[in-house]
Amino acid sequence: MTPAYDRIAIALHWAVVLLILVQYTTGWTWGNFERGSEPRFYLFRTHIYSGYVVLGLAVIRLAWRLGHPAPPLPAGMGRAAVLAAGATHGLLYLAIFVMPVLGILASTAFGKSLGRWPGGVHVALSYVVFGLVALHAAAAFWHQFVRRDGLLLRMWPARPR
Repeated sequence: MTPAYDRIAIALHWAVVLLILVQYTTGWTWGNFERGSEPRFYLFRTHIYSGYVVLGLAVIRLAWRLGHPAPPLPAGMGRAAVLAAGATHGLLYLAIFVMPVLGILASTAFGKSLGRWPGGVHVALSYVVFGLVALHAAAAFWHQFVRRDGLLLRMWPARPR
């Protein structure tokens, strides 16, 4: 069986996944409600607070990862696939730090003094991050169902024995 991540890494991964789903859901829907309305305010606040939690979990995740390296990749992966996996993971880690910081800048008085660019970059990067997440998930499914090397199970919460 393919070596797995430890329970803490798995819990942190899936907590961030769930919060990023909250981020996209709230970020892409609050604009459907009238300015000043209660639903819009609720979605906006949920987006902001869950962004703070993502940033906090990012710090914990990075600290945990530094002390607990990832299990080795499956045998037989080519150099290009290994480099792509490393680049994608690195960019995803960067995203869970950069996106909340840009969101904080966009929504605070200090950020507003910088102009509109923090919010614009935050929104533009949300599409890039969405693409990275889709690539990451597609690669995990490809490994699981095409290569059948058990890679997806390394991070699955209820790993079969």
